[in-house]
Amino acid sequence: MAEAAPPLFDAHLHPQGLTDQDLESLRLFGVAAAVVAADHSAEPTAKGLLAHFEEVVRRQLPRLEKQGVRAYAALGVHPRAVPRRGLSEVLQALPGWFGGRVVALGEIGLHAGSEEEEEAFVEQLQLARRLKLRVMVHTPAQNKERLTRRTINLIRESGVAPGQVLIDHAGTKTVRLVVECGHWAGLTIHPDELSAERAVALVRKMGASRLVLDSDSGDRAGDLLGMARVASRLARGGLSDPVVAHVTWKNAAEFFGVEAPA
Repeated sequence: MAEAAPPLFDAHLHPQGLTDQDLESLRLFGVAAAVVAADHSAEPTAKGLLAHFEEVVRRQLPRLEKQGVRAYAALGVHPRAVPRRGLSEVLQALPGWFGGRVVALGEIGLHAGSEEEEEAFVEQLQLARRLKLRVMVHTPAQNKERLTRRTINLIRESGVAPGQVLIDHAGTKTVRLVVECGHWAGLTIHPDELSAERAVALVRKMGASRLVLDSDSGDRAGDLLGMARVASRLARGGLSDPVVAHVTWKNAAEFFGVEAPA
């Protein structure tokens, strides 16, 4: 009889871009918990962003739960959805969402690195510091090294504790910097980010400390089985069971302060 797939914690998912059958497939291939992050699909107005938060919490979390996936949310203003007016209205409403299934502020950060993005990022970091929130930070595919360094500098200036921040979409040239600065690093298994092979190589090189796996599935053409593929290759690659468990689910559960998948 085949062994059951190991439990996986997908730290960054967008189920609004996936069908119910896709979600069922994720669960069948081991995803037992996930964090749904607010993204750039929201209309960049205060009204549109608040509606997006409602959609994530009221509709997308129950969709995952129905398929047997323990679901949590991160809410925030993505750099590609920063409104020209009304950001203060959104930030005033955000504190009412935190607690329960909403476990982090995110995804926030820089995408093009514009002045408007930086201002929105800094304001949200100030909110995170005031409310002692965990933060999920976006880094872009383009100019990743430069903007990751700028991101880290802004976080340092904000006073948010490094261990409260998960810097996602870390690449082969930025992951060590992220971890050495005291942050958690998200390894995104996605055609536009990291392949399963590259992710496994990074874990082999760096160990399991503060590395978190996610798929970003539902945003662009992703890889539904990417995380399961990484878990399988980690296990077959001679890495110890504790290392595999930390990277595939324990680290994410620890960062978000939630119960690990059973």
